[in-house]
Amino acid sequence: MDKHILLPEIAWYLVQCKARQDERAQEHLQRQGFDCFCPVLSVESLKGGRLRRLIQPLFPGYLFVHLRAQDNWAALRSTRGVARVVSFSGAPSRVPDAVVEHLMSRCERPDHRAAFNPGDKVQVQVGPFAEMDALFLAMDGEQRVILLLNILNRQQQVSIPVSHLVA
Repeated sequence: MDKHILLPEIAWYLVQCKARQDERAQEHLQRQGFDCFCPVLSVESLKGGRLRRLIQPLFPGYLFVHLRAQDNWAALRSTRGVARVVSFSGAPSRVPDAVVEHLMSRCERPDHRAAFNPGDKVQVQVGPFAEMDALFLAMDGEQRVILLLNILNRQQQVSIPVSHLVA
C-alpha cells in the first residue's frame, strides 16, 4: 500500500471567524486574493407590523475558503476576523467540492452592487442604526455600503455591512 496520499491541487477548507466578524473576515480574505464562499439564506421576519427580508448566513461564524497547499496559510490565519482554520488531528480538514458546489447551487449569492443605485432610499434593519431611513451613496468594498443618515439633525456618512439593509 502506498503511504503517499495525493492531495488535490486546490480544495475548499472551513475557516472559523471571530465573534460577529464574518463579513470582516470575508472582506479581508477577498482583498488578499482568496476565493471565499459564505452561504446565505433570505429570511422573512415580522417586526413592527411589517414583513422584512433579511439575508443571513447559513453557518454563522464560518466561511469556506478555496486554497492550494502552497498558498500562504500564515496570511490566512493572521487575517482580521479569522479565528482559525478548522482542523482535525492537527491538519486542516478539507471540505469535499461536491458539498460546497451543492451549497452554492442551493443558497443565494446576492449581487448587492446591482441591488442599489446612488440616491436610492434604503432602511437599515440591523445594528445601531436599525429602523433608520438612509440614502445609498456607494459600495465600500464587496460587503459594505456608504450611506447618508440624518443623525442629530446632521447629515452623516456611515459605512455598514450591506446585509444590514433593505430597499
